[in-house]
Formats: sequence, structure tokens, C-alpha cells
Amino acid sequence: MDRSIEHDVARADASLARLEGRRDAIALRVSGLTREIELAKGRLAVKDEVEAFIEAVHGSASRRNLAAFETLLTALVQEVLPGEKPVALELSTERGLASLDICVRRPDGTLEDVLEDNGGALTNVIGMALRLIAVVKADVARFLALDEADCWIAPDRVSSFYKVLEDGAARLGVQCFAVSHHDLSQFSDKFHIARIVGEPISGVTVQSADCSVAWDDTQPGLRFIRLINVQAYKDAMLPLSPGVNALIGPNNRGKSTFIRALRAVFYGEARDSLVRAGARSAAVEIGVAGKRTLRFTRQPRRSPVNIWSLHEADGSVVEEKGMRYETGGRNVPDWVSDLFRITKVEDLDVHIAHQKFPVFLLGETASRRSAVLSIGQEASYIRDMLVIHRERCARDSVTVRNGERELAALQDTLATFEEIGVLKDKLAAIRGQAQQIRAASDRLQSLQDHAARQASLKQQLTKAQARVGAMRLLQQPEQMADLTRRVEHARERERIGRQVLHLSKELISGKARLAALQSLPDAVPVLESTTPAQNILKRIADLRSAALIAKSRMAQIDEGMKSVQAEMARFVEETGGLCPTCGSPVSPENLLDHHAHSSHSSPSERLTA
Repeated sequence: MDRSIEHDVARADASLARLEGRRDAIALRVSGLTREIELAKGRLAVKDEVEAFIEAVHGSASRRNLAAFETLLTALVQEVLPGEKPVALELSTERGLASLDICVRRPDGTLEDVLEDNGGALTNVIGMALRLIAVVKADVARFLALDEADCWIAPDRVSSFYKVLEDGAARLGVQCFAVSHHDLSQFSDKFHIARIVGEPISGVTVQSADCSVAWDDTQPGLRFIRLINVQAYKDAMLPLSPGVNALIGPNNRGKSTFIRALRAVFYGEARDSLVRAGARSAAVEIGVAGKRTLRFTRQPRRSPVNIWSLHEADGSVVEEKGMRYETGGRNVPDWVSDLFRITKVEDLDVHIAHQKFPVFLLGETASRRSAVLSIGQEASYIRDMLVIHRERCARDSVTVRNGERELAALQDTLATFEEIGVLKDKLAAIRGQAQQIRAASDRLQSLQDHAARQASLKQQLTKAQARVGAMRLLQQPEQMADLTRRVEHARERERIGRQVLHLSKELISGKARLAALQSLPDAVPVLESTTPAQNILKRIADLRSAALIAKSRMAQIDEGMKSVQAEMARFVEETGGLCPTCGSPVSPENLLDHHAHSSHSSPSERLTA
């Protein structure tokens, strides 16, 4: 019963603890919700002021960024094309995205579209400048390959175009590779120039100076481009320097093959026509930092058709952190983009210009221009801040409205827990009563144990009293000593009786042997052979000797029997003519024959005896 009470008290204690936990959780929620409501009301109070501040910052950031890029583009354009109209950038918003329009400003302040309303020379210059800006702003590898970017520029302005390119590349840390049909030999002391020599029918190759001394092992950039069985090239090496590199030569000599090779390696734009006629495969090798080589292999009618691999200086495939840098397929492996970061931005070929599509970004949508150049992103961030602020204010209104209702409900619920203190006091009293009951139960159990021990001792006492009563019925010490003596005499008589029985058996056996000896003939028969007779005589003599010994022993046994009979008679006389074991009347003759005299005595007589 006490265990049941303790169990109920424990359950009540646990229930009360859960109630306290729920009360504390509600109190904590009330505190947190109160703070949330207060903060929400505080933000709502300054809502208009915050919006006005964000819009002011938005306008300031947009004007500042546009002014910087307009100044840069205008300077580049007027360096190559003196007297050209200044560049104007118009930043707006389309469907929540920053949108950039690239124009030139007329003297009267009106705007002209660069692509639609102006010539190719201006388009070339602005396109080259936009590529430089995109390479830097898009956080990719600082490498730029231009294919005939100067095709629409007047020959007398080509030098200015490359001066701007060289200056911009040097300032921005961009490695440039330009393909041109103009003779740029007058710039040979300013940047690296390589030439295409030979004819496509007999084979063309590249004539260039060694650029290896301009590099250190850890410096990023492309060290060389090697073409093996690629279109008109059987095996051609184009060294590259860290700055501006130009590949010049007549038209239709394979200058653009190097651009196509780069697009195959980094963009995956490869076809079977890339393989030299008669060859089974084509390979493009690009030297990179750490004396490693990036290799691209095109193998028609085989699987995989394209293979990208990265090799150490000894030619082995690079393996790092459990990864082997060798992948086949049609798409550029992720590790190529991750390691060299020459990849498309917003699906546009920022790094490697296509000869047939020299215009960069001007023909794209205004939102894509802004995204690729990262122009207007700051303003977009500010607008995002404004949107977030408004969304937060809307959430704050909901928080205040719903939170106050929830707070009222929680406070009502919390009021119902005010009785927990009274319940705790009652439970403490009940717990004390349960402890008293447990103590009383323990005392009762102890009393029950004492009662059980007393009952056991009473039973032992009764048995001891019975033994005492039995002891009182015993004979006096003199009678016990006489009884003991009689028992000892009985044991002695038993021993003597056993000896008598043994001697009787030996006597019967001796009489039988004697009878056998007496039945032997007196005269010895005559035998033809005396040897058996002699043996028989010897045995007879031995038997006679044995018979004499047996007679002597029988005489001794007779003497012993007489002594035993006398002892038995004395013993019978001492016992009063009664058997010491069964109490029946006995004589010396039938003392040892127990069955002869025990059958004549009744059980009552034996008990009395």
C-alpha cells in the first residue's frame, strides 16, 4: 500500500513539474513576444524615415557608379577615336532588375544607341572596353582573347587601339591574347608578337620569341598554347607572356584556330573538323602555373569523344585529395572551371571573343548588361534593402496585430497557473504524510518480523520441554551404568558367538576330511609301475600327516568348545536365562540359534524384557 502511495505521489510530482515547465515556457514566450511587439512598433514608428533614407542612398550610389563608368568609357573611346561623342549610361529598373542602356550623348543632350546608330569602329572600342570591365567585375580569371577586334578600326588608329588595350590590361592585371591581320611590328618593343608562317596546304607554324623568362611558377595565367594535329597545324607552339600578346599574319592562315582551340578547351565547343585531315585525334595543350599542362583531346568516333586532363611536368596525370584530374565527355568538367575560372558569365563568352560575333554585350538585354558588368548591383542591393524594409514593416504589422492577440491569450493561460504554488505546498504536505506512512509501515513490518521470530522460539521451547519430559523418564545413573555394562556384555557375547560359529564350520569341515581319510584302503595295491604308486603313497602320507594335524586341531576345537560352552552357561546364568537381544528364555545349547528361541517369545514379553 505504501508503495502505491509513493507511486501516486511521484506521478503527481512529475505532473506538477510538467505544469511548471509549461508555465515557464509560456512566461518566456510572453517575454519574447512582448519584446518582438515593442521592436515591431518601434520599426513601424520610423518606417517613413527609413524609406526616405534608403531612396536617398539609392540615388546617390546610382549617380556615383554611372559617372565613374561613363568617364572611363569616354576616355577609352576618345583615345582611339578622337572627337567621338561621350559615352552615356542610363540605369533603370525592369521587373525589379537593374537595367543598363549604353549610348553616346549628342551635343544637344539627346542619346544615340551605340550599336544601332553608330559605326563599327566605335562598337569595337566600346566592346573591347566592356570586355575588360566584365573580366574584372565578374570575379573570373583575368584573361581576355580577342579575335580581329580591330577589324573596323582605321589603320592609322590601330596603334591607339592597342595602346588603350595595353594600358588597360596593365592597370587591371589582365592577360590579353589578340589575333589581328594588321602588321603590328611597330609595337614589337611594347608587347609580345608572334607570326603565322607557311601555307595551309604544306602546313603552317608559329614563329615567336621565348616568353618563359617572364613567368614565375606560381603566377596565374596561360604560358603557352600548343596545337597537335589541329586543322592546319601538325605541331605548333604559341608562347604567351603575362601582358598583351598578338598573333598576326595574312587572312586564312589559321590565326583563329587558336581562338577555336581555346573555346574547345574552356567552353566545350569542339567538332570533328578540329582534327587535322588524316589524323585520328587532335590535342590542345595549355601551359599553366606550377609547370603543369592542361590537355584537351578530341577523338572522333570514339567514346568519350572529348578528354580533359591535367598533367605534371613529368607527364603524369595530377592526383590530389583522392581525385584524379582526367575526365571524358561532351561538357567541360567542373574542375576545369574551378581551377582556371575561364568560363561563361551569364551564358556570355566574356573571355574568348568569336570572330564572327565581335560585338560584346551591346546586343544583349539591358538587364543582362547590368548583370555581366555588375553595374547597378549596388543600386540593386539598395533597392533590395528597400524591399526588405517594406516586407519587414509588413511583417511587423502582422506581428503587432497577431502578437497582441497571442499575448492576451498567453497571459490568460498564465493566470491559470497561479495555483501551482498552492499545489506545490499541498504536494509537499502529502509527501510528508507519505514519508510518515512509510515509516509506520516499516515499524509494522519490524513488529511482524518480531512476532514471527517469537512464534519460532515458542515452537523451539515446546520441543525443548518435550525433550526435558522425555529425559525425566530415563533410569537413574546407576541403572544406566548397569544397562551400559549389559550392553557391553551383549556385544562381547555376540563376538564370542561369531567365533563359535566360525569354529563350528571348521569342525564340520575337519570331520568331513577325517571321514574321507578313514575310507581309504588299508593295503596298498600292487602296481606294475611303482612310480604312480609311490606318488600315491606320498600323497597318502601327506594326507595322514594332515589328518593327524586336523585331529590335533579338532581336539583343540573341542577344548575351545567346552570352554565356550562353559562361558555360555555362565553368561546365560548371568542374564537370568534370557537372551540379551530379544529377551526370550534360552539355554546354552540354543543361545546361538536365534530363531529357535525368538519364535517362543511374544512381542509384549520382549518389550517387557
